[in-house]
Amino acid sequence: MDPRLHRYVLNFSDGSQPIQVDYPDTRVFRNCSSYGDRVPGLSWNEFCIHHQGQLEYLQDPKQVILEAIFDAIDGEELYPVAYERGRRVDKFLARACKPAIDKLFAQKLCLSISTGASIQISVQLGVAANSSKQISPPLLISQEVSRLMERLEVHNGVRGVLNLSNFGANPCFKSIVVSLANVATLRHVCSSIYHNDDSFSAVNGFIFADNQMKSVDPLKLFGDVEYGLLDLSGNKIASAVRLCRELKRIRAKELKLANNPITKSSKYPNSIKALQGNFSMVDGIPYDKLHTTYTPLNHDIDLESDGIRIDWTNKWKLADFEQSEDWHAFLVPDPMHLMTEQRLFRLFFITVNQMLTEIYPCYYKFDGKEHIFLARNCFEQIAYLVHSCNLAIKLPDAGPMVDPDVSVAPRTIPFYMRMNVSRFKLHHVDPQERITKCIQKCFVAQNRVLKMSHFQATEGLKGLWVHMGSTRILNNILSIISRLYMSNCSEIRLCNNSILRIDGARVLSRMGSLKALDLGHNWIHDLEDIKSLGDLPLKSLRLHGNPLCGKYSLPNDYIQAVLKIFPQLTTLDGVDLSSKPGQAPQKNFLCDIGAYELLGDVFLRNYLRDFEQAEERANRLMKYYTDDSIFTMTCNYVMGRSQSFNAQLFKRISKYTKHSRDIRKWSDYTKATNEFHVGVMEIIGVLMELPSVVHDFISLQTDVMHFNGKSAFIHVTGLLRDDSPSTHNQEELYLAFSRDFVLKIDDQGKGFGKESRRLKIVNDHLSIMNPSRNQVKSAFKVCPLPDNRLMTPASEDSIDAKNDKLIIFLELTGLTSPWCTRIVETAEWDFELATKLFIDMVEKKELPDSAFH
Repeated sequence: MDPRLHRYVLNFSDGSQPIQVDYPDTRVFRNCSSYGDRVPGLSWNEFCIHHQGQLEYLQDPKQVILEAIFDAIDGEELYPVAYERGRRVDKFLARACKPAIDKLFAQKLCLSISTGASIQISVQLGVAANSSKQISPPLLISQEVSRLMERLEVHNGVRGVLNLSNFGANPCFKSIVVSLANVATLRHVCSSIYHNDDSFSAVNGFIFADNQMKSVDPLKLFGDVEYGLLDLSGNKIASAVRLCRELKRIRAKELKLANNPITKSSKYPNSIKALQGNFSMVDGIPYDKLHTTYTPLNHDIDLESDGIRIDWTNKWKLADFEQSEDWHAFLVPDPMHLMTEQRLFRLFFITVNQMLTEIYPCYYKFDGKEHIFLARNCFEQIAYLVHSCNLAIKLPDAGPMVDPDVSVAPRTIPFYMRMNVSRFKLHHVDPQERITKCIQKCFVAQNRVLKMSHFQATEGLKGLWVHMGSTRILNNILSIISRLYMSNCSEIRLCNNSILRIDGARVLSRMGSLKALDLGHNWIHDLEDIKSLGDLPLKSLRLHGNPLCGKYSLPNDYIQAVLKIFPQLTTLDGVDLSSKPGQAPQKNFLCDIGAYELLGDVFLRNYLRDFEQAEERANRLMKYYTDDSIFTMTCNYVMGRSQSFNAQLFKRISKYTKHSRDIRKWSDYTKATNEFHVGVMEIIGVLMELPSVVHDFISLQTDVMHFNGKSAFIHVTGLLRDDSPSTHNQEELYLAFSRDFVLKIDDQGKGFGKESRRLKIVNDHLSIMNPSRNQVKSAFKVCPLPDNRLMTPASEDSIDAKNDKLIIFLELTGLTSPWCTRIVETAEWDFELATKLFIDMVEKKELPDSAFH
């Protein structure tokens, strides 16, 4: 068909002269290597990409096509204008691009797509006349660069940063394609920066993130000058040799390479060793510490060829390795990456036999399709996993079945092994040596206290998993402790270590000065599990936060049960036993021990923390409710009982009484449904009107009155403080509250292994009332935050303070231990700066999902 029948005019509505496409030359070049006597001049040319719809299954077909074009023209200038997507054919215009056209013809107008497919293109030369007043991509790029140079930014304390991240997405480029993946375009951008005499001297850093770049050669224009930051993250840089060559003259305090293929190479970071003198830090890690992240999985081992594979077909070969002291690899397929590192090892240690040899997983990594880790000197345990567990990791029982007559096969995660993948070398992880050094770091000589809370988070255990839920591992650790601190340790803190039982307490009897032991927030289900500790002369014991605490209906029953095993105790859970603590109210009543998790981070504690975030309640609380959820509240606060009754108090309490549903005070019962709120949007609307509050979590008393694995009823009472910003200069307002939640499992069988559940609130009732004198007297007395709510920096040599900060930062951010350590170390243990760095990384989406628990 004659193309002149499809004449059209392109008007970009930006003040430029329209382009009139009239096809004066009807010849179309396709599948050929020459354009004959035709000479591509300065006129507009039309390019058609005949993909025939075969790329529609891709997430971004246009980007794939452009990437193929830029690879084909190999650094020549080409600025697509008026790019139009079609079902079978894409097309665009371009001018002044003879070198690019020559390279396309040299490939017979055929594009090689990254998927492996080949796509034909056609070119029609001189389809429209050129005018100096028409749209000019190079001019628009130069203008946008100048605009950005007048708006230099501050990033992570570095001033004067030119932000060119995702440069092609700028609104001013809506009619043209600007991609720094084309080296010619990047060269033009760098030239525009360098020759901007008015602003270039103020530039102290560059952000080229998320630009699909494979080469950064044009950046050499900025060589031989020290900058604060060079951010190349989120690109497609894959060649370390090319990168080192192209950045040879570039100097900056920090280089960012995260989310580039190069960082996933088995040779990284050794592959960029040539840049060590150019940059002080790489992705927030000091350059000299990059190599401390060494792992033989990345440098020494080829899992395709090293070692002998053991799977279901040849389990009988395992006996050949009984005497081996080499490393063995565990490989757990997970192509969708549905399981985190923490989740994997939690299930792994549930599966292993707790009474067999210790097993210490080392050098964990996820390679995109499999979880991989190494272990050695644990043949007895490996034999159990291979033969008794049939090369499968167990998933816990999901709960009672709906139909008891239906048989359900055990749920497992299969894995396989490669034996003898590497010999043990001197610089490899030695678990016994590493654990000993970390225990020594935890000891505070001044107080004679061994602080091993959250031991897995201890600096120095990166790359080594130490699971104290294993009886053999815990016994080994207790033996090391007793050997190191036979006479100079008075207290051991082992809280938050997933301890299930302690059988080897006899070794602690050597510690003549030991008087206090903290086992809080572990998984001890019965006092019989720690009976062996009864022979120690302990004066103080903490068991709060363990499931066993919920077994007793009255506090006095709990105290008496503990004293039968530990008759010499004077302090239990931080309470002086001489003060008759049995008269104090019990913290947790549980109708079923299975409901214990609902009171912690699974539901209640998380919900109350989210409720405290007044400005973010809509986003944080929406996940808890459905369109069928019901919310009601009552406010029985009697202002006459307050010691400071005034107009301000009335105003503050009125925010609660506004939605109070107290039928005893109604004269018109037709209004009974007015404060009966149904549906997630209506409920969130009411919750957003309530003031900002802070809960006194120590005051909470809970009662799970119903739990059957599918639904639960939770009643919680306690104290909260009205914390509205507008009232910070007023007297503290303490309010007693009670809250009733009816929960249901909205969905289950989620996540890897179909084990996870999603809880939703069916009914939620909030009641506000006057606090008792005792409540006010003891309000917020435990671990109050300082007025500025910031941590005071500890001295550099205080390992104790560092561990405390790591634990607090873990709780605050939800990060995994390695990420938490990395950020806090980057901030040089300044808690305020670490928090700012974390927030900044979240806002920039620099933290992967695997960085969080």
